[in-house]
Amino acid sequence: MKDYIVVPLGEIINKEYNTSKIEDSFKKFSCHREEDLENFLVNKAITYEKSDIGKTYLCLDAAELKEKRFVIMAYFTIAQRAVDISALSSKKRRKMLGSFPGRDSIKCVSAFLIGQLGRCDDYSAEDLSGEQILNECYHAISLAARIVGGKMIVLECREHMYEKFYQKQEFKKIYDKLNEENLYALYKKIDFREYWN
Repeated sequence: MKDYIVVPLGEIINKEYNTSKIEDSFKKFSCHREEDLENFLVNKAITYEKSDIGKTYLCLDAAELKEKRFVIMAYFTIAQRAVDISALSSKKRRKMLGSFPGRDSIKCVSAFLIGQLGRCDDYSAEDLSGEQILNECYHAISLAARIVGGKMIVLECREHMYEKFYQKQEFKKIYDKLNEENLYALYKKIDFREYWN
């Protein structure tokens, strides 16, 4: 695995680095399997960051950074989301929420959202695995969970990514069918205390 440093995009923006240099590094990030990842980073990440819709974290190549080059190995975004569970059966609701107070009557539940998560095509799973990126995500979310509580993470992904990756990471489908955008809505419950160190 290559050495990397996780840097919140907000810290970079707040230090008033040259925005065009940041945007140039974003344009060098490629993920041909998921062009939405490229598009978000180039066209939306800074706007989302400044408007507090969500927070983006960059995994920077440590060796490149020592040479004063800003190279993004991977990135992820996190936010908050209200999840509609009104159409779930009682059995599925119990499975998803466990002993959540009032679970049989609530229509939605709050969760942490992983909005984007991906690795640049220039790096392999041996350089930085998807599981390690997810662990960095969990660590970032755990900081918020420590203050406000919460155990639920949600995300949306394409069917092939569910089968190839997220199912192995113990994410479960909220609904068995794909949504209008041909994505599965997934959830996972995590005890974030193990990430507080």
